[in-house]
Amino acid sequence: MANGYATTLKDQVYEALFTDIIKGVYSPDMILTEKFFMEKYQVSRAPIREALLQLTGKKFLISIPRQGYKILQPDRDYMMELEKFRSVTEPAFLERYFSAIDQECLETLRTICAQYAACPEHDFMAHWKYNCEFHLKLFSMYQNAYAYESLENALYIQTVYFVQTKHDASMNLHLAVIDYIEKKDIVMAMKILRADIETLMASGSL
Repeated sequence: MANGYATTLKDQVYEALFTDIIKGVYSPDMILTEKFFMEKYQVSRAPIREALLQLTGKKFLISIPRQGYKILQPDRDYMMELEKFRSVTEPAFLERYFSAIDQECLETLRTICAQYAACPEHDFMAHWKYNCEFHLKLFSMYQNAYAYESLENALYIQTVYFVQTKHDASMNLHLAVIDYIEKKDIVMAMKILRADIETLMASGSL
């Protein structure tokens, strides 16, 4: 996810575009062009093009030949497909590789939950950011780059949906997942993790 630590010009442009898209700055019907962003950010074509291509690859944008780009608006059916993917994949990896989760990881997960709690109320963007950080940190322990990238891409696509619908992701179930992992009760940890994933769509506003 966008992390607020952009260093290169391309990264800075990417983060600015990422933030504007998920905040709903641009209309879904708006054609976004390289020239438009060059003028807006006062930078050359190269970093703009790189950022747009990266956002297209992450399925935030769709390229329209000879015109520009449009924001990809996933419908609820597609979001449900992503939920099914996550609700099967994440608990299955937890069951298979839970022994790889060490105390340092659990402490990091608790820190993420605490950072969420410190966010202003109804800061939907920050809440979703920490929700994603939690799931990605846990999944990173399984040392499977392909599966991690697949999860990361699913979370990217979900980002537009949940931030624009002003959905408040909760950390309550995340803390329970940590507690049951510490108790080595992986069956309960899996059940709660699955419930956390499925609760997001169940309480979404669309």
